[in-house]
Amino acid sequence: MGRLIILLFILLLGFNLVAQNSVSLDYFINQAKVNVPTLKENNNLLKVGELQNSIITAQNNAFLVNATSEVLVAPYFNNNGKPIDITTTPSNSAFGYDVGITNGGLYSAQINVTKNLFNQAITDNILFQNKILNNSISLSSEEISHNLVKNIADAYIMAYQLQLQEGFTKQILKDLENRLQVVELLVKRAVLMESDYLLLQLDIDGKKLELQQIQNNLKVAINQLYTLSGIPAGTIAQLERPQIVDTQNPSQFFYEKKFENDSLQIVANQQVFENQYKPQLSAYANTGLNAVEIPNIYHKFGASAGLRLTIPIYDGKQRKYNAQQSVLKEENLEFYRENSKVQMDNNLKSIAQQIEALETSMQLLDKQLKKQENILEIYKGKLVQGQVSIVDYLNVIQNYKLNAYTRLQMQTNYWLLQSQYNFINW
Repeated sequence: MGRLIILLFILLLGFNLVAQNSVSLDYFINQAKVNVPTLKENNNLLKVGELQNSIITAQNNAFLVNATSEVLVAPYFNNNGKPIDITTTPSNSAFGYDVGITNGGLYSAQINVTKNLFNQAITDNILFQNKILNNSISLSSEEISHNLVKNIADAYIMAYQLQLQEGFTKQILKDLENRLQVVELLVKRAVLMESDYLLLQLDIDGKKLELQQIQNNLKVAINQLYTLSGIPAGTIAQLERPQIVDTQNPSQFFYEKKFENDSLQIVANQQVFENQYKPQLSAYANTGLNAVEIPNIYHKFGASAGLRLTIPIYDGKQRKYNAQQSVLKEENLEFYRENSKVQMDNNLKSIAQQIEALETSMQLLDKQLKKQENILEIYKGKLVQGQVSIVDYLNVIQNYKLNAYTRLQMQTNYWLLQSQYNFINW
């Protein structure tokens, strides 16, 4: 029975031999980061954001060229006895638009070119707004990856606990089956009763059923790991010991980066809103056909150019109100920033205390398991001599198993707390 306690410590310390087809926690995490759809989508959104920069520059700085064509006919009705007439000299009794407005018609086919001038500040504001939007997408990807690590790590730890239980239960079964052979000999020698043999056999059958349930749960847990990682389920001989690395305090916490980006988003939106209050100068030119009469129309090809200046004057104080809204939004962000810091500090302190308490409890339980190991060795010797009953022997094993499972659960909780600490401390 001494090898049981040795096996327990080997499993907990992670020095067990790794099977050839073993996988680690990092394997599932790396696969998830490659396969998760939201991260792929965000990568494409970042590419869309890069293309948007080109669109913004083109819309605000590039020459815009377009072609226009128009044919306008403005006839007169009841002109000098004609029901419909197209002319530039209608009679006083004719019905139709004023000849000074339409001149009878319009025949136009032009190429137009426009360009905004001295508007680099406007363009920079819009580009900055797009940059902050892309930063938000990058932060979203960072948060998704961080959540993935936490979810997969927790699922992996629970699966690894089942693997430890499976190995421990197998070893107990092996030892009990060895004891069964000894008891069988003692029954034949009339040292023990047949009922002792049947009782031990019944306990072995119960352990086999328990082992089967553990193995079923382990398969489900491993399939969940594959599902979370976005890869087809496969066969795993063994999970490697989870490596939960303690993270040091980062130079800047994620919540600080997120609030900082949200604050910049408010600033960027305010700057873009105020673009409409900047004077805007644009140059335009056109060339082509522009005529109001068909005769001699081929002489109506020409060109024109000009400047257009737009200066905002009054908008009902919208600029002032929008600025006040931005200030209030900044204040709201600061409220949440301060609250997030308090919650993070309190949670980290609580988890650190729980980890410290668990370490103390595990040390005490290890000592207790060592004493139970000595008792088991004593009972094993007395069982061979027929000095203890099978019931007493099985009770000692059951108590030992319960404490061993408690130790496994403590170790699992320890890893889970480490995972939670890393999840918060970033």
